[in-house]
Amino acid sequence: MGLGFSVIAGLLTAVGYAAFALVLPLRGKRSWPNYLFALAAAATALWALSVALADYEWLDAWVPRAAGALRDACWFAIIVSLLRQDTHAQPLWRRLALSAGVLIVAEVIFAALNLNVDSGLGVTLNQPTIQFAVSVMGLILTENLVRNVGPARMWSVKQLAIGLTALFAYNIVLRIPEFLGGHAIQIFDQAQPLVYLVALPLFVVTAVRNDSLRLHVHSSRNVVFHTATLIFAGILLLGTAAAAAYVRRFGGTPAAVLSIVLGFAGLVGMTVAVSARSIRSQIKTFINENFFSYKYDYRLEWTKFIQALARHEERGGPERVLLTLADLLDSPGGVLFVRRSGWKQFVRLAHSTFGDNFGPIQQDDPLLASFEDEHVAFLELTSREQETALWRARFPKAWLAVPLRFREELVGFALLHKPRAPKRLDWEDRSLVALIAMQLAAHLVHEHTAQALADSQQLAEFNNRVTFALHDLKNTAGQLGLLLHNAERFGDDAEFRADMLQTIRHAVDNLQGLITKLRDGTQKGDGAALVRLDVREVVSQYTRRKAKSGIVVGEAGGEPVYAEVTQPAAFENALEHVVSNAVEASPAPNSVRISVERDSDRVRVSVRDNGHGMAPEFVAHELFRPLHTTKKKGLGIGAYQAREIMRKLGGDIEVQSRIGQGTTVSLLLPACREESRTTT
Repeated sequence: MGLGFSVIAGLLTAVGYAAFALVLPLRGKRSWPNYLFALAAAATALWALSVALADYEWLDAWVPRAAGALRDACWFAIIVSLLRQDTHAQPLWRRLALSAGVLIVAEVIFAALNLNVDSGLGVTLNQPTIQFAVSVMGLILTENLVRNVGPARMWSVKQLAIGLTALFAYNIVLRIPEFLGGHAIQIFDQAQPLVYLVALPLFVVTAVRNDSLRLHVHSSRNVVFHTATLIFAGILLLGTAAAAAYVRRFGGTPAAVLSIVLGFAGLVGMTVAVSARSIRSQIKTFINENFFSYKYDYRLEWTKFIQALARHEERGGPERVLLTLADLLDSPGGVLFVRRSGWKQFVRLAHSTFGDNFGPIQQDDPLLASFEDEHVAFLELTSREQETALWRARFPKAWLAVPLRFREELVGFALLHKPRAPKRLDWEDRSLVALIAMQLAAHLVHEHTAQALADSQQLAEFNNRVTFALHDLKNTAGQLGLLLHNAERFGDDAEFRADMLQTIRHAVDNLQGLITKLRDGTQKGDGAALVRLDVREVVSQYTRRKAKSGIVVGEAGGEPVYAEVTQPAAFENALEHVVSNAVEASPAPNSVRISVERDSDRVRVSVRDNGHGMAPEFVAHELFRPLHTTKKKGLGIGAYQAREIMRKLGGDIEVQSRIGQGTTVSLLLPACREESRTTT
């Protein structure tokens, strides 16, 4: 140990922190925390350099002490700036900053003037005492940072907190002998720069992780891995040398033998650690995760993923999922098993290049036990591990088994062929596959949900058509029943028989139209061109037909009134609903009046009865609700269907009713635009 070792330790630490200080502003985010971090690294480098030069007697002893105060001030500034981000609305960070500032000023003064002040309490206030207090303050600041930082940001400052806690704790241990009136342990003092060098990787990790710093480090992974190995080996050898020097100084005759044993043990331990594949793998993973941008450009990978789903849009959902996953891993194809809600087994829903006709796999199959661990992103079936033995026996041609989970539930899994070129999968491939598999599982579930919703809507639409058809059948049956009743009275009248045939023909046309609606789900005339319809003529023909059927409906005459509609027959159906209800509500025949008039850009067909009327609340909340009726034999669909017909024609229905004063129902149609221009 001695003078040479102290100089080398100080210079190594100075070079490390100086390089870090240069990289931060060049490769990091332009922000105040980043600049403070660079300043703290530079101050630490300056302090380490001053320690080396002072040990070489090129600087006075007070310079390293003053540089140490500057170093502590900068690290305090880092902690306070990060603490302020989470407690800016609280006075905590201001109080801590004020207390830390007072101690830093005191440390600078005592270091520069080398003061010794007797406090009268048995404790001498000098530079080591102030440094002890500063280190305690550093622990307090770090503890408050960890306690107050948000859960989302804890990952980004954890390494910083560990490093600073270790450094401040070491400084406390270093100053305890002097604080108690003794002398500093020289070997601890000489090792202090190396302690800061050991903590440097933790600060680099923080700079990479923290959003306020965003350090982008790009270098060869092999270079960094071997550099880390050399640093580890150097630390191990320095520790072994320190132990051997301690034995030589305080040991007796066997000191040389023990030194050799310690040196040999250190070399063997280093060789075992470096040669162990698991340790090398963990070191590489740590370096790749924390010191490098990922080998995948995730923005590009996500774009490719979306494009792959869109590229196979003509295929079904399971096929798109399988092909997208195969494209991601450069596999020629595979097979996809999916389990839907309520199923007890996984069924093959898609396959590509897998010629075998695989049967369903039960959900309790021992094969799926491998997927019970939610952290399994995929299984490499080409490996000879015991965990994949059952998979290899069942699927000898498969390369990967990828589970698809949605909300922690296994909804499917894919088996993929070997890639077109040999491919080694690492932790980053595992992360990417896990992310894509999670999204593909959600895509499968959401598409199935959308399909189930579409089927439900289609069924609801069919039920709606059936309900409307039942109501039309009820009206047609009522017409035929009334015709049968009148046939007993007027069957010998030739004119009545002619009207009866016309009514029966009309009923047959209605029934055929209902069959067409139920079969095709469309209404005749959907999407057709607008028809110029004389509404007054249509109403006149309707009332004459009703009169010949035994129902007397009064109608006001007048000039033609034209409307533009696509389905004239649909308007007559709506009129039939309204008039039938009016007749049922009226106390006697010949009490229903129909009027047709032009109302601005609309044609109004008003049907008025002299019934009991309806309350405004009933009209507003109950009249047009489907499947709600006050009639004993009603279906509760007539008013709702009439309104839907009128709205499809571009019109609407208005209802005016009072208890004891009857009801007026107005059918509104869009007026003919040509007639509107002529009128204006």
